[in-house]
Amino acid sequence: MKISRFLLIPILALVSNVASAATNWTEESALAALAVTAQAKAEACQALAVIGGPTSVPVLADLLDDRQLAAYARTALEVIDDPSAGKALLEALPKLEGQLLVGVITSIGARRDREAVPALTELIADTKRGAGEAALVALARIGGREPLTTVIMTMTGGPDELRIPAAHAALLGADLLSKRGNTNAAKRVLEQVRNADLPEHIKQAASS
Repeated sequence: MKISRFLLIPILALVSNVASAATNWTEESALAALAVTAQAKAEACQALAVIGGPTSVPVLADLLDDRQLAAYARTALEVIDDPSAGKALLEALPKLEGQLLVGVITSIGARRDREAVPALTELIADTKRGAGEAALVALARIGGREPLTTVIMTMTGGPDELRIPAAHAALLGADLLSKRGNTNAAKRVLEQVRNADLPEHIKQAASS
């Protein structure tokens, strides 16, 4: 959960000004601005988070490997209500590394994209890419039986370095299940956290 909170700080800062940034833009003018300066590109991405549609997706996808503009592009892709936006994020996973990869994973979690569950599960198993923690958080945000089963299995029998992050992800998943009205499923997840071989403070968090 610490990774998720850290990554959301710049995203929330961007989103807070998105509506005002989009006031004088059309989707066409925003797309045109993406060919100009870095500042214009950033402002255009902010506008596309409000007014963008499927037409914007390929252009935004091309910015996902740009260290200056990736966060802006992801913010727009997170909220564009079209399957192509989720597909663009999913297709970027094999192409990115480091914080760019973690950022895209975070955006996939924000979209709660179930199509990405197999790819996120593979990232947990691929310890060399170093994105397992972010993938666990994304699965917890997506929720549902298959994603949370992966989180629980990682917590109880996964790589040592991912077991505690998986427990934190399980707590997050239980909290989101409860907020979404699925209290019985949330209680089952918390019970598995309490019964796992974990530090006492994590078990206590599952009991509160």
